[in-house]
Amino acid sequence: MNKVIEENFVNSYVIKNKRERLLFELWGKKRRDGIGRFSHCADNLIDDSKIRFKGQYISNDLKEIVATTNTSKCYVISWYEELDGKEFNKDDVLDLLLGCGMPSIAIFDDFVIIETEQEQGPAIKYFLQK
Repeated sequence: MNKVIEENFVNSYVIKNKRERLLFELWGKKRRDGIGRFSHCADNLIDDSKIRFKGQYISNDLKEIVATTNTSKCYVISWYEELDGKEFNKDDVLDLLLGCGMPSIAIFDDFVIIETEQEQGPAIKYFLQK
């Protein structure tokens, strides 16, 4: 786990009065609970001014943004332990995360892609940008 990246994500994209609790959960024994709570309450936790897209499917335009970003890697927070707290190549991350059914957050330098937990139908995806 990279606390610097995670703290920067929370401070940049989560509303101010929810930050401390989310960081407490992400950095403690309740990490998976924190990821799950974030997924279920994303609309109440994300700073609305940072949302550039919210929907069930990531468009080709957003995929193009990922493909053309200057960053070669991104950091992942995920329900899946084999993905959580690791860096992945930007070209592989969408295939790894999207459609898995459980919450994941891909953190790039200037933007974030979030997939919430799939409950019924396709999971909600967010594209956040500073």
